[in-house]
Amino acid sequence: MESNKERIIIVGGGSLAIELISWILNSDIFDNIEKRLFFIDDFISEDINLDSIKVKFLGKIKDIIPKDDDKFYLGIANPLKKSEIVKILDEKKVNFCTFIHPSAIISNTTKIGKGCVIFPFSICSSNSNLQNFITINVHTAVGHDVGIGPFTTLSSFVDVTGKVQLGEKVMVGSGARFLPSIKIGDNCTIGAGATVYHSVPNGKTAYCKPAKLI
Repeated sequence: MESNKERIIIVGGGSLAIELISWILNSDIFDNIEKRLFFIDDFISEDINLDSIKVKFLGKIKDIIPKDDDKFYLGIANPLKKSEIVKILDEKKVNFCTFIHPSAIISNTTKIGKGCVIFPFSICSSNSNLQNFITINVHTAVGHDVGIGPFTTLSSFVDVTGKVQLGEKVMVGSGARFLPSIKIGDNCTIGAGATVYHSVPNGKTAYCKPAKLI
């Protein structure tokens, strides 16, 4: 049971953060959430009004002074930005938590690291391994024995089939699909709607159907 005194702090105030806030409000996981939900951001400082609830701006990321019982949830999609911000907040020893929407289907053999965000109607199949600070948006399927590296983001309606390995800081656009057993290197970008048939080296962008590299 969640304490009514803990502050729930969303890191970020942009589009993904607003989505995350809406799904937190939808989930009924937290009691008395209206009075203890806040966000921090370096560029957005106006309170967020959502579902008749005002989410108050708590301050800039670099200025936050965490309390012992604060819970931080990462509402940022860009993998590189996630990495940079986590480094700043790790120095402050913040408590990064993982949010899994109740409608997501998670295998009991799936491993999920800290600071992950899993949105509604997503699936993580048997023996999948999600490392730290991974974002999985709505209706995305992670197949059996898939490995996903830290800070990677999967947009909505992505299909990661069995035994695919995604590296660190990979950005995957909506509707992308990966054929089984391929490997995607670190710092790659996979365009929306791409179908990836072959492994992709570090730092490359794959787009189109079938996917082409640039």
